[in-house]
Amino acid sequence: MNESQNTKQRRITLYEEVWSEPVTTVAERYGVSDNGLRKRCKALNIPLPPVGYWAKVRAGKPVADRPPLPPYDETILSYESYEYELDIPKVQKQKRAGRLELLDLDELTVEQLTNMHDFDMLAPGSLDVLTDWCNGLTVPGRIQDYDVLISKHKSEMEYRKERDKEHPFKDDGITLWRPFEKVKYRSNEAVIPITVSDRQINRAYRIVDTILKAFCQLKCSFSVDRGDRDNISITLLSTVVSFNVSECKTKRRHLIDSNKLQDLRPLYEEVYDGRLQINWQIRKSGYYYGSDKTHFIYLNFIDRSNNLLENQISAMILEVYKHCCNNEISNVLEHKKRTLKFEQEKNEQLATELAKKLQKREEEKRARKEILINDLYKHSKNWFKRERLLRYADELENYLITYEKTEKVGLLQEYIRLVRENAEKYNPISQIIETMYAIELQEDD
Repeated sequence: MNESQNTKQRRITLYEEVWSEPVTTVAERYGVSDNGLRKRCKALNIPLPPVGYWAKVRAGKPVADRPPLPPYDETILSYESYEYELDIPKVQKQKRAGRLELLDLDELTVEQLTNMHDFDMLAPGSLDVLTDWCNGLTVPGRIQDYDVLISKHKSEMEYRKERDKEHPFKDDGITLWRPFEKVKYRSNEAVIPITVSDRQINRAYRIVDTILKAFCQLKCSFSVDRGDRDNISITLLSTVVSFNVSECKTKRRHLIDSNKLQDLRPLYEEVYDGRLQINWQIRKSGYYYGSDKTHFIYLNFIDRSNNLLENQISAMILEVYKHCCNNEISNVLEHKKRTLKFEQEKNEQLATELAKKLQKREEEKRARKEILINDLYKHSKNWFKRERLLRYADELENYLITYEKTEKVGLLQEYIRLVRENAEKYNPISQIIETMYAIELQEDD
């Protein structure tokens, strides 16, 4: 979750706008609702003017000072500390709040990133805030307002039970005729993967609700993919995390009724034993496709006699957050390495192209010099031709002074002019200068 230059500029612009004009005016300019703009500002960690701020401004009354723009990678963790007692309403002990801030990894070098791991990407003091916040998380004995994903799971499970009673053989392709259907058949809709007995379902809901609300405070996003397979994806920092809750099973000896014929059922059967477990799946950093197990990190937390799952929430979230931090560091490090490698390859390519260009110029320069050298005899020959023709023209002019036939003087003068013009055609100087100038230009380039 490192702040890109575009995001930085967008935050600064939006921050200046919402503190210069009412939110409704700014929202209208962007073509969104004022609530939509407020949500966007909240997501970008932009403080908004308090209620009544602009009314006081219009009335000329004093208003609160504008707070500075906080860092983007900052999370305010607030919680209430409770002592956990199963199935007993929680009693409030105290309220706390802390500031969780991440370092801007884009500002760090490859060497610095290479030496970082786990929680090193947290700003000084933030690890203590995160640890203290996690230790304060407790699973309440009763919950009145469940997360929407849990509420959906409840309604879906109720539907599945009623549907399976109404259509017991539908999965086998057998449909029983009924005069009317109380429950219309449809395929399963994906919900959070919670597979426990009815005796443990409320406890599982309380645990999952605590986890979801904790991740909400960490600015995570949740999604349940469509289909008939239960799933959940949590995006923490830039890592996709998923989990499932299940109840452990134990083998119990199967009792055989002596009055009935013995069938081929096993002598042991698996039954729920009341122990809950949560299995986490964390996608490793890198660009992986498919479902190869080597591309994931797996964590397992299970009920123990001396450590219930409710008491493992803090360790669970810290462990998941640690792996996500490692992924974030690895992603930025790999991106920087690829960028440096690309720049190095680009520089090498430019150097190769420049070397080829210089070599080509050197070859052209050498070729021009060769041509100039090969034409030395021709140039000298033309030069002397020119000199002889000019001397010939000079002698004709001297002769013209003593020429007696004045009516023919004009013809001789025209002839002398033609001699001089043709003499200049043999002048090699212009060609020599042009070639030498071209060679000099190549040297300057």
